[in-house]
Amino acid sequence: MIELDVRDGIWALVAMLAIYLAFTLFRLSRPRESRAALEERAAHTVVAETPAAPPAPVEAAPAEPAPEDESVSRALLNELEIQQLRRDVSQLQTESDFLRRELAATRRDLDALRDAQQAVREQAPPVQYVRPVSPQHSEAMLLAGRGFDAAKIAEHCGISVAEAELVCALARAEERA
Repeated sequence: MIELDVRDGIWALVAMLAIYLAFTLFRLSRPRESRAALEERAAHTVVAETPAAPPAPVEAAPAEPAPEDESVSRALLNELEIQQLRRDVSQLQTESDFLRRELAATRRDLDALRDAQQAVREQAPPVQYVRPVSPQHSEAMLLAGRGFDAAKIAEHCGISVAEAELVCALARAEERA
């Protein structure tokens, strides 16, 4: 068997980290090629998703990065953003139409309920005031009609002063009518 001590394990770990670092630096040294490939793939994907819009001609990226390359990529990114905004606007219009239909249906339901309520009101007889049948309140109404004050009515009939005042107000309203 192979015997490894701590020092050999540390050297093996350092070697693995060095290999990983070299691989990562190698991948980072080629950002322009991968970025151009990603943009080209994104352009083909977006054109395939939106068949309604006429596909824009896609120019092949030059092998060497040129000053125009950045403006082309910006134009491509702008076109992608415009297409995304068009999809968003279309979705918002669809949702707005749905909400308008829901609002119209709710208004129709509300109008139907209002018409039904009006029909019930027209058919129902008007509500009239009925004198109380309670002996306490009947006697209180008689006393109030004779002109007694609320405190004396409350004491005589065994009701609260507030109830007696209410009875007095009702009696005065009946006299005026």
